[in-house]
Amino acid sequence: MTKITAADAAAVLDRLAGSDRLERGAVYIISVEAIRDRSGDRWPKKRDDVWGYLNRKLNEYLSYQDLHHRISDTDVLVAMTTEDGVAAQAVGMKVLEDVLEFFLGAAERMDIRIRSVSRIEGNELFCADLDPDTIAAARDLETTQPYRGKVAAEAESERNPVEFVAANGQRLRVDFALEHIVSLRHGVTAVLRVEPTVTFNATGEVVSPRKFYKLADEDLATIDKATLAFGGLFLPRDARVQPPVILPVSFRTMGQRKGRSALTVLEGVTPERIRQGAMLEFVDIDRGTPSGRLVEVVGLVGRVARGVLARLHAARDALHPVQGARFNGLTLDFSDFALPDTRLEDVMRLMARQMRGKAPALIAQGLRSFDHFEMADAAGFTHASVRARPLSALGIGPASVMLPGSDGLY
Repeated sequence: MTKITAADAAAVLDRLAGSDRLERGAVYIISVEAIRDRSGDRWPKKRDDVWGYLNRKLNEYLSYQDLHHRISDTDVLVAMTTEDGVAAQAVGMKVLEDVLEFFLGAAERMDIRIRSVSRIEGNELFCADLDPDTIAAARDLETTQPYRGKVAAEAESERNPVEFVAANGQRLRVDFALEHIVSLRHGVTAVLRVEPTVTFNATGEVVSPRKFYKLADEDLATIDKATLAFGGLFLPRDARVQPPVILPVSFRTMGQRKGRSALTVLEGVTPERIRQGAMLEFVDIDRGTPSGRLVEVVGLVGRVARGVLARLHAARDALHPVQGARFNGLTLDFSDFALPDTRLEDVMRLMARQMRGKAPALIAQGLRSFDHFEMADAAGFTHASVRARPLSALGIGPASVMLPGSDGLY
């Protein structure tokens, strides 16, 4: 428990008390105690310089929507609205590391003191120490091992891959990958995302979400149930220290009561973990999707999950199918695009211009390389990911991928 000594902090605490920012791990304290301890008798003279530099770094890394307030001689309270959980904490740890390096010459793990705030009562904060190594894993963008390693290999192998016989008699296989959704502003993993790859066993042909309209409802339900089951392994047990997970599913499935029930009864997952950690991405919304029903289903799913996202398709009026519904994020999957970088940049800018301001998160997923992150950032996307398992790893040639272009954009 931490007591607040700053007299002007009451208004800030009142704003945060009871906020969902607390349970999502977006409220934390970073401390410069290590600098004070090393300074000894020189601390009173050095304090103003330390706080001046700390404030400068906080303003550099945080957005105008985020909040920070000094609460004691060595502690600052940070509340982020742009990131949650471990992604938010990684921003705070980066600020603290910069300050420690400037004043102490190095940012040793023993000097990094950061605590998550779970509850506020009056002028008392209930906190838990955070592990710097766990937070640092959010900055390790090129491997999913820090998160995958928390799940037993036997449990994963039982749910990945999955094979079943489709309604037309053909055998389908679903392989799952886990990829990082990275905050482009902060360079940390904000969310994990499950990526299912559906193929026909006999031919190896990939069934992209653009072809899902060809599948029967029961086939989509089977794919989605398998996706939910696999993703359930990685849902955070504590959303304050683990990232949430995006689960791509069909709107056709989630539009049915049975499909939504599959989300709420995941094996070994409590309803609270689903509410705190699961984000559903509707991958098959198109011009034929009834807008009224879409609004209704988004509301129904949003009551039991952390959020709902919509995947768009590249077109000059890409937002038309999702008008009227309030999504937590909009996604565009670039794995379908076989374009040189110059053309890819054009598409990114065209789409980001339409998407801007329509949802808090704009995600460019399925990119070929981390080198494209800068391009996505410049275009206006807030988050991006590199496809965790390229189609070539499955032995599928480019001809098997359905490329966009029927709308005349290309």
